[in-house]
Order: sequence, then structure tokens, then C-alpha cells
Amino acid sequence: MNGNPPIIGISPGYAGPDPTRTFAPAGRINFCDLNYIECLEAAGGLPIVLGFTENRDQMRRLADHVDGLMLIGGTDIHASRYGQEMLPTEQMPVFERDEFEFRFLEYFLEREKPVFAICRGHQTLNVLLGGTLIQDIPTQLGSVHHLQPPGTVAIAHTVTLLENSLAHRVFRAETVEVNSFHHQCVDRLSDKLVATGWSEEGIIEVFEHVTHPFVLSVQWHPERMRLFPQQAKLFEQFVRASAREQFELAG
Repeated sequence: MNGNPPIIGISPGYAGPDPTRTFAPAGRINFCDLNYIECLEAAGGLPIVLGFTENRDQMRRLADHVDGLMLIGGTDIHASRYGQEMLPTEQMPVFERDEFEFRFLEYFLEREKPVFAICRGHQTLNVLLGGTLIQDIPTQLGSVHHLQPPGTVAIAHTVTLLENSLAHRVFRAETVEVNSFHHQCVDRLSDKLVATGWSEEGIIEVFEHVTHPFVLSVQWHPERMRLFPQQAKLFEQFVRASAREQFELAG
């Protein structure tokens, strides 16, 4: 990595006041699993956890100063965002997070800076750009292997990658083994995106942007697979792209 490490903004999770919480029960809390931070640091990035704001001028300033954006996992996006009624299986949405991410993403994409999205982030990108979601895979599609118990480090399934796609060049492989912690998935993909990786039953596990130089989005959680060297390539190439460096093509 040449020069200073690129600044990677992480859009965090959010928890509102909760009297049952053992710490800061009255607090409004931004939080981030340290796995994301440590994976970015290991790849040569300088991660910072963004604070939610409604101030659009502040969002623009953040978008100007951050080199790359990571969208991480979390609770469901409200179904009204993609024109549906909420099903009983949908997790309690967090409007503060939805509002910030949807607005900030617009500013960030306008600047054509690199975006790496994981799980909920994968779904957020698709919805922002006009796509829709399956709200509950077990009840709507009948598949159950996409929701492993929390803390599991085992492989859940294999993803097949589109030849010559960005993901294919990053992994230098036709398939990648992944974990799985989601009960929602892409239904209709935005016409601004292209699917480049699929599970065995056809769920879109990877997509990229049609014109943006580096938007890479995965449905699994690579930060929880730190013992798998293949997964580190995602963070490494995202950080390189954020530093405006190129990586070698496979082949």
C-alpha cells in the first residue's frame, strides 16, 4: 500500500433506548462488531465507525473525506422501502439506520468511491437502487440453510461466481465456500446491478454495479470467516480500490 492507508467508513448498527439492557439503558447507541474493523486493518485500511446524522451537509462532507464505504450486517430494512407490507417474520426495522444509509449511500455513489456491502448492506444497496427483497426465505422459498446459529464458523454452502466478474477476479476461483446468517435475500435485482454469484438454489449471493468502478456486495459474512484465507481477499481488494490502486486480473 502506497502512502497513507485509505480511510474506510463503516456504517454501524443502531440500538435505541432499552430498559432491559445492562449498559446505557437510556442511550441511543451506534455499534460495530470488531471483526469488521480488524479485517479492514489487516488489509491495510484505516477504519472509522460513522455516526448517524440527519444533517445532509455533514453527510456530504463525510462522503468527501472517506475513501471507501462498508455497509455491514444488521436487522431488516422496512418492507415499505420496496413497496411491500411487512410480514410477521420481519425483524424490527431501525428507521434511524435506514434513513442515514439510504441518504449517505446516494452521496457516496455519486462520487464513484468504492463500496463493499455485507448481508444487510447487500440488501440495502439493492433496495436503494430500485430492487426488492424476499422477506423470509424459509416461509417464502422453503430453504433453511441460509440461517446458521449465531457464532457458527462452519461452511453453509457454495457460491458459484460469474466468469470474468469482479468477484471472480478477486477470488481467482469459480466457486467460494461461505457461511450464511440471513433470512432475507434479493428478489428483483435493480437494473443498475448485475448478479455475479449464486447459491445452489439460485439465491443471488454476489452482485456488482453495472457502471460504478468498484461496488462489490455479498450476502454472507466474510468478517466471521477470518480463518479462511480466501475471504481476506475481499477486504484486501476493497482497501486497494479505496486507495485507488489496481489489482492483477486472474488468468
